[in-house]
Amino acid sequence: MQATFAKPLDATDRPLRIYLWLAFGITWGVGGLALLAGEIRPGGASPLHPLHYVAAFGPSVAGFVMAARTDGWAGVRGLLVRLVPSWSALPWYVAVLIGFPALNLVAAQLLAPDSLARLPAWDRLLFLLPLTLVTDTGPLGEEFGWRGFALPRLLHRWPPLAAALILGVIWWAWHLPTFFIPTLSQHQLSIPIFLVNSLALSVMMSWLYERTRGDLLLMILVHVAANYCGGIGVPFNVEVGVEVACAAVILAFGGLR
Repeated sequence: MQATFAKPLDATDRPLRIYLWLAFGITWGVGGLALLAGEIRPGGASPLHPLHYVAAFGPSVAGFVMAARTDGWAGVRGLLVRLVPSWSALPWYVAVLIGFPALNLVAAQLLAPDSLARLPAWDRLLFLLPLTLVTDTGPLGEEFGWRGFALPRLLHRWPPLAAALILGVIWWAWHLPTFFIPTLSQHQLSIPIFLVNSLALSVMMSWLYERTRGDLLLMILVHVAANYCGGIGVPFNVEVGVEVACAAVILAFGGLR
């Protein structure tokens, strides 16, 4: 029977702790400077300025820094190599890029049909998916850190489900300041529901991570797909409901044991 306890502290914990300090420090520190400098203002037209990008990319910057610090250039190459898709992961790409948005649209039709009246035209829907990768800082700004550097080290010490939930809480906590800045999208969301969102998505992504041997491009695309659903008008509570349902199915069928 597989043990469910964490492994004893070892040398892998220190790089992870340093990574978390660095990821939070870059984001919260630079974000604080942006607030003090007046670059992020209540009612401001757009938060897209250099300090915003530096803060948003804190987790990924920290991931590359710590990969280089722990394993040299081999560590950096290891992150980049995981962006190369494999044929064996192709069904998961289809599930993420087509199946997940489709589930959200079906759920919106059942639970909040009025929201579909605001959906863009179908050709615009297709265009917005790759555009999200370019315009949304989250997927590229975070995943080289969260699932690139942190998750493998959490899995070294914790069982998969525990590692997924721990990372989900960390991911949620990293976002906390954004709920109090009116110009950012999280300002309009519920903090407790966002916690549920972070935990459910973390379970889904950790399961896919294990199924694809750490495919980092797929992790980025899950993040893209989730943000895309919100961007096209799927209500946040509907999206979270879909994520919770997916996570529940994964766990019910023995995922992340």
